[in-house]
Amino acid sequence: MPKTDPSAPCVSDSQDSCLAEGGELGTLVRSVDWSKTPLGPVSGWPTSLKTMVGVVLRNRFPMLLWWGPDLIQIYNDGYRPILGEKHPASLGAPAIQVWSEIWDVIGPMARSVLDGAPATWNESFLLLINRRGFPEETYHTFSYSPVPAEGGQVGGVLVTVQETTGQEQDNRQLRMLGELAARAADAKSAEQACRTATGILADNDADLPFSLFYLLSEDARELRLVSTTGLERYEGPGKPGQVPFDASASDTGGWPFAEAARTGREALVDNLSERFGAMPGGRWGIPSERAVVLPLSRPGQPHPYGFLVAGVSPRRVLDDRYLGLFRLTADQVVTAIANASAYEEERKRVEALAEIDRAKTAFFSNVSHEFRTPLTLMLGPTEDALASPSQALTGGNLETVHRNALRLLKLVNSLLDFARIEAGRIQATYTPVDLAELTTGLASAFRSAIERAGLTFEVSCPPLPEPLYVDQDMWEKIVLNLLSNALKFTFEGAIHVSQRWLGEGVELQVTDTGTGIPESELPHLFERFHRVQGARSRTHEGSGIGLALVHELVRMHGGTITATSTAGQGTTFTVRVPAGTAHLPKERVAARRSQESTALGTAPYVNEALRWLPGAPEVPSVEPSRLSAPVHPVMDIVAGARILLADDNADMREYVGRLLAERWRVETAPDGLAALEAARARPPDLVLTDVMMPGLDGFGLLRELRADERTRNVPVIVLSARAGEEAHVEGLRAGANDYLVKPFSARELVARVESQLVRARLRTVEEEHHRRLARVFQHAPVGVAVMRGPEHVIEYLNAGYLQLFSKRPVLGRSVREALPELANQGIYELLDGVFTSGEPYIGRSVRVLLNRGSAEVLEECFFDFVYQPMLDEAGQVEGIVAVAFDVTELANARRGAESANRAKDEFLAMLGHELRNPLAPILTALQLMQLRGDGELERERTLIERQVKHLVRLVDDLLDVSRVTRGKVELKREKLELSTVVAKALEQASPLIEQREHTLTVDVPRQGLRLDADPTRLAQVFSNLLTNAAKYTEPGGRISVRAMREGQEAVIRVRDNGTGIDPETLPRVFNLFVQERQALDRSQGGLGLGLAIVRSMVTLHGGSVEVYSEGRGRGSEFTVRLPLLEAEEARAVAAPVQAEPVPPARDAVPGRVLVVDDNRDAADILSETLELLGCQTQVAYDGPSALRMAETFQPEVALLDIGLPVMDGYELARLLRQRYADRGIRLIAVTGYGQASDRQQSKEAGFDAHLVKPLDLDVLESLLKRLAAS
Repeated sequence: MPKTDPSAPCVSDSQDSCLAEGGELGTLVRSVDWSKTPLGPVSGWPTSLKTMVGVVLRNRFPMLLWWGPDLIQIYNDGYRPILGEKHPASLGAPAIQVWSEIWDVIGPMARSVLDGAPATWNESFLLLINRRGFPEETYHTFSYSPVPAEGGQVGGVLVTVQETTGQEQDNRQLRMLGELAARAADAKSAEQACRTATGILADNDADLPFSLFYLLSEDARELRLVSTTGLERYEGPGKPGQVPFDASASDTGGWPFAEAARTGREALVDNLSERFGAMPGGRWGIPSERAVVLPLSRPGQPHPYGFLVAGVSPRRVLDDRYLGLFRLTADQVVTAIANASAYEEERKRVEALAEIDRAKTAFFSNVSHEFRTPLTLMLGPTEDALASPSQALTGGNLETVHRNALRLLKLVNSLLDFARIEAGRIQATYTPVDLAELTTGLASAFRSAIERAGLTFEVSCPPLPEPLYVDQDMWEKIVLNLLSNALKFTFEGAIHVSQRWLGEGVELQVTDTGTGIPESELPHLFERFHRVQGARSRTHEGSGIGLALVHELVRMHGGTITATSTAGQGTTFTVRVPAGTAHLPKERVAARRSQESTALGTAPYVNEALRWLPGAPEVPSVEPSRLSAPVHPVMDIVAGARILLADDNADMREYVGRLLAERWRVETAPDGLAALEAARARPPDLVLTDVMMPGLDGFGLLRELRADERTRNVPVIVLSARAGEEAHVEGLRAGANDYLVKPFSARELVARVESQLVRARLRTVEEEHHRRLARVFQHAPVGVAVMRGPEHVIEYLNAGYLQLFSKRPVLGRSVREALPELANQGIYELLDGVFTSGEPYIGRSVRVLLNRGSAEVLEECFFDFVYQPMLDEAGQVEGIVAVAFDVTELANARRGAESANRAKDEFLAMLGHELRNPLAPILTALQLMQLRGDGELERERTLIERQVKHLVRLVDDLLDVSRVTRGKVELKREKLELSTVVAKALEQASPLIEQREHTLTVDVPRQGLRLDADPTRLAQVFSNLLTNAAKYTEPGGRISVRAMREGQEAVIRVRDNGTGIDPETLPRVFNLFVQERQALDRSQGGLGLGLAIVRSMVTLHGGSVEVYSEGRGRGSEFTVRLPLLEAEEARAVAAPVQAEPVPPARDAVPGRVLVVDDNRDAADILSETLELLGCQTQVAYDGPSALRMAETFQPEVALLDIGLPVMDGYELARLLRQRYADRGIRLIAVTGYGQASDRQQSKEAGFDAHLVKPLDLDVLESLLKRLAAS
């Protein structure tokens, strides 16, 4: 700002009236000595400036005035906050000096308005303004309006502006906080809450360049990094994975977590680069130097959940509003974590209740099974005995009844013991016992069963130094339960029982090499009713109270029991019992037993274990010849049926198998896996399976059978101990054909089996009929559907038709219901029309929008289809047969090809423009040399000009590739001798021929072969053939060109002894982009256009071209045939006389021409050339400069480049037409784009002519003369 001079005399009232009022800025403006500024004293200001200064100062809206070419700025009180520290120095200073940091953005806009462009306007525009000592993120809505000065010129720019920084940042922050609040209830854990937050924070890297979330461990001693944003590529010390935590300690070097925890407030961290290296700055691209550490805690918490470390934007001031964002973000995350914690606590409580309920349900289910199975095996044989003449149980039936009665008694005793323990009413009798002898005896009873299972059994119980006080019945149950458990879960290896003296008591260990127990199950192993789900075992039977009972019995002895296990390797149970009696109730030591003993000895345990093992009695398969006769004729269809029986209880297999074997063939399996293997190997006619089995239970077997195509339709009857309607419905829903509850009678079992076998056979016959019909449709090569009635209900469709709709469930639904997206696409109306009229409809590549995925997104598809009406017996339409074929790929391929062709055209246009631009000044300079008449270099200039023009034609050829393929290249015909064309071609190809040292033989008559042809195009044909021969002939080869007359044709042969052409390539050699495989190296390759253009050009001349080659290494010969002019038109033409060319005399072209081109070389050389033609010229290098020159120069003709900076040639042309419509300026477009669409666009923009670079001087001169004449 110019210095103020309080002692300077005030300006007069008349001069100062524009500066009256205006608040603080008005006072400041009045104190400035404006005579020392480019604006000069106020008295000398133009009226327009005084008026605008008065408007600005008196306006309360933020306004800024830039005046003069230096854009000296004057502003009002409302604008002052935008300047920050730039005020007051910015008053009266040039704009480029005040706004140097953003001048590259706003400068061109301001300058364009000052140069006469229309007013501009921007809304919430981002500007990085240095008004607080650093480039700050600010947003402004502003307009730049031209201020007219005296004489109609633009004197300055009026800027009206409203800063929207706070609004933009608030909106951005509200979106983030709103999403955090909306997602607060989604998280189900603290870690998930943090990860959800990072996903949201990552989208706002403008305010939070980076963030880290740490959670505190349960013991409050360690922080763990759970998620980050913006730090994907950062690996410095600022991102530790674990951090030791002590709120009472002082922070040393890292993030100040302890300080934040103690104060309960955010802690600020500065100089991040010194502490941790360069930390990301988000979208701003520079490192962030500050961060905020916030505790994630609620009031009253002893320790925070964790901490949020948030980076501070390097483009913002960390004020209270910005700190508020960090606090609110932390609060939202705390809310999400609190919700997740509450959810987790509630989930654990619900899980605990559910676990109790599951345990209760499992217990009753298991106990029901344990009761009903032996009851079935007792009641069944008993009923059979009562129905027999002797009414006596004998043989195997008697043994089965006795064995299952003992099993039932054992189960009842276990439940009774457990109930007494729970009620505290069990009374033990502790007597001194030789525990080594007792344990050895109990273990030895299991030896036969264990060794029969193929396992090694070792017992090591050395004598103990003293007897131990134990209840013998309880110790018996402890040892037998542990041994029974070991055998149940061990399939190979060994079982080891050991007992040793510990000094203060005895340790008993039962070790096995069985299936082991998962680590997660070990804490629950001794809970009542708990069973390890999915564990492989010899039987599924068991109540789930065995180990819980052992645990309680050991506890009653003052001892402990533990289990260690490794899944897949085995388990060890360790029982420790103290010696002496100090730990036992005195009244129960050596007391008399007051309760009846529930001990049954080892027999029930051992006998039950033996029934688990292979070799238990099985039912032999009974051949059909041994089956009894069916009881009813209808049963003939199921005679000889084969039944697969699966049950882990040997007694049940034996009893049920014996019942069914009287009528059918029976195969048994001891568990679900064995049954599944047997069913897959040889599918049975019916499967009868128990529900509770080891390995794979009945429902699991049912699922596997239904999932397998071979066994999907096999009827399955489920046997279960669970009674009641709910259990029955569950079984049927699982896919069972019938559900039979234990205990059941023999008569009921046989009746159910017969019923299911008959239904299965009838169903098989019906399904085979449908399969035969379906195969006809399914094997159709197209999609076929049958639609019934006026609503077009889809009654049937094959796989091909279903695939068209991504296998949606459309069967049985009307078309309008099944495919609602077809509404308003005409398909419903087509179907209605076919149904009403009875006339078929054929559609070809019909476009349809279909939902073919799960995202409810409509996909564009194309179909060929036929709607054929179906007639009933009365000849009325009853439905429609639809046959459809998806042609989407074909349609897309066609569109893709069209799109690629358009892209090719656009690319060629751009390429032509870029190639033509540098050629333009070269050709113009050559033409300028010709105009100057420099004779010494005329030969070289002529050669360069000829080659440049040839290059221009090649560029034209490249642009015309698409037209070549369509035969639309235009020929500029003239009458000429073939020898002149060949001479031009030789001149073009000679550098390459000489370079490769070939021998060239030319035999072309100088006269007599007269043609009507385009000399340039025809020269290109022979130049391509000669260049081709030179490239594919090894150095030192031979090339010949011969021409002769054959009838009314000129025949030209170009032959070489080069690499030749493969027979496979020969038929395709004239196709676009086809190249022969080079025998030498890749350097001789090209675009593959040359021979294609040769054929096209020759064809356009009414001729033909062919090629002959004997193969690789044998050379090639190209033969071109062209029609000759009629004989009477032929006449001798003298050979051209070589002489120094003399520049033709040219008439002067008067007139004022404005040349506008951003390529300074092209503009300057064209201007100089035009001056030699007699024109007055001026040159501008951009649009605004051209507008200013047009005002004073008043051109008659303007040559405008289209690709100008700031404003393009089209916009410049429109402005010239608007401003100087009365002058009649003739506008000529000069551009590298020469397609028809480009010429049309020039015409619409107001151009009188369209010239393609490089300019032909003759064409330009002719055009200027024509425009001057008109």
